[in-house]
Amino acid sequence: MKQRGLTLVEMLLAMALSFVLLTAMVGTLRAGQGYFLAALDAVALSDCQYRVPREIVQKLTASTAEQVTAGNGTFAFATAYDQGHEFRLDAQGRPEWQGLTSYRLEGGRLLQKEPWEQAPRSILRHLSGVSLRPKNGAYLLTVNVDYQGYTRTFRGEVTMWANPVN
Repeated sequence: MKQRGLTLVEMLLAMALSFVLLTAMVGTLRAGQGYFLAALDAVALSDCQYRVPREIVQKLTASTAEQVTAGNGTFAFATAYDQGHEFRLDAQGRPEWQGLTSYRLEGGRLLQKEPWEQAPRSILRHLSGVSLRPKNGAYLLTVNVDYQGYTRTFRGEVTMWANPVN
């Protein structure tokens, strides 16, 4: 029986097909990586511009104006939210205060400490400043964002108003 090997033409054709398939796979992986990095940037910017400031304002609005300690780079206020994120009321229907929720800016990160936590935890990064200032019975939360991501860059100020219960 005669043994037959591959000819040079067959070998070149197999190499060309392998190259085309490899190029297509690398292109697909690069496109997927681009979409993934763009999604990471979208989530990080959403946190900076909307989700975290809105969450702080929601908690602050449920506090009373007398229980807010506002400053530049740090602030705290009483919270009636418990560990399960439920708003607690006492028998008379008044907020059942759980303790102080505090925030501080440290090294470009916003740290939050709830009353039941032992140590503060990072809830937001890419910040150059944060402040809570009283104005006309309400509070202006200002978050200075300095985000340089994989596919996007955002430098700007995000502001939201909170009007605690009087």
